[in-house]
Amino acid sequence: MIDLWDAARLWLWIHPWWHATILFGTPVLISTIFGLWGLHHSHEANRLSGENNRLNGEANVLRKDAIRIGEEQKTSVAKIAELHCARNKLQTELNELQAKRNVSLDQIAVGVKKDLTPAEKTAAKLRNHIGDRAYVTNHDGSSWGGMGAIIAEVNDDIVTLFTPSSQSSSRAMANFVQCDKLQFLEVAIGGCPVQIKILERFGSPVDYGEAKSWAERSGAPTSARPRGNNVSNVNYRKDGTAAKRGIYIYAPTAGNSDYSLVTFDNMQETGIYYCSKKDVEIKFAILQLEWYGEGYHYDGGGGGGGPEKLFLFTKP
Repeated sequence: MIDLWDAARLWLWIHPWWHATILFGTPVLISTIFGLWGLHHSHEANRLSGENNRLNGEANVLRKDAIRIGEEQKTSVAKIAELHCARNKLQTELNELQAKRNVSLDQIAVGVKKDLTPAEKTAAKLRNHIGDRAYVTNHDGSSWGGMGAIIAEVNDDIVTLFTPSSQSSSRAMANFVQCDKLQFLEVAIGGCPVQIKILERFGSPVDYGEAKSWAERSGAPTSARPRGNNVSNVNYRKDGTAAKRGIYIYAPTAGNSDYSLVTFDNMQETGIYYCSKKDVEIKFAILQLEWYGEGYHYDGGGGGGGPEKLFLFTKP
C-alpha cells in the first residue's frame, strides 16, 4: 500500500494537469450535479404550484356554488314561510266563512223548524222507556194487571205494547197504539216505572204464541210432536153468537214426554202448548179465565184422566 501510494504521488507530480483537473473539475462536477438536482426540484415545485393553483381555482368555483346555493336556499325558505302565512290566512278566512254559514243555517233551521205534534212529543218520551214495563189501563178504566206491558218499540208515532206468555197470560200478544191516542205519565206504580192509558187502539193485536220475551217473538215455530190419547176436551160458546172454541188435551206418548194442549176456534186449530202435568193444569185455567173475559162460557166436554189424573177446573 505504501508503495502504491508513493507511485501515485510520483505520477501526479510528474503529470501536473491532473492537479488542475482534480482542483477545478471537482467543484464543476459537484456544481453540475447540484444544478441538475436543483433543476429537477424546481420543475417538481413548478408542477406542484400549478396543481395548487388548479385546486384553488376549483375551490373558488365550489365556494361560489355554495354561496349561490345558500342564497337560493334562503330564498326558498323565505318563499315557504310566505306560502305558509298565506295558507294560514286563507284557513282563517275559510273558518270565518264556515262559522258565518253555520250561523246562517241555524237561523234558517230555526225559521223552518216546525213544532212537534203531540204524538211526536209523546213518542220521544216513550223512546226513553223502551224495554220498561208500563202499567196499562183502557179507556173504560180496566187494567191490564199489575205486570202491565213492555214498551217494545216506538216506530214513528206508533207504540208497541208487548205482554209475554206467562202464568198470567197464556199467549204472548202485541198491541199497537198511536201516540196521540194515549195518555202517558212518567210516574211509577207498583213495579212499573211509567203509566199508559189507552184511549183508542191501532189495528189488530198480533199473537206471538208462547214467546217469553220480545226477542223470542220471531223464533222458529215449534215443530209438531206426536200426541197420545185425548184425555180432556172442553168446549166454549160465545153468548148470542155461533162462535165456538175448544181446549183439547192429549196424553204423553212415545217421542213426546209432555202433555199437548191444543186450542180450537170454530173447529180450526189455533195453537198448541207442550207442558208438564202442572203446567198444563195452569194453562188450562188461564185460557178458560181469558175466554170468560171475552164472553165465552163452558159448553160441555169431558175427560180429565190420563197417565196422571189432571185436575182441571171448569167454570160452568
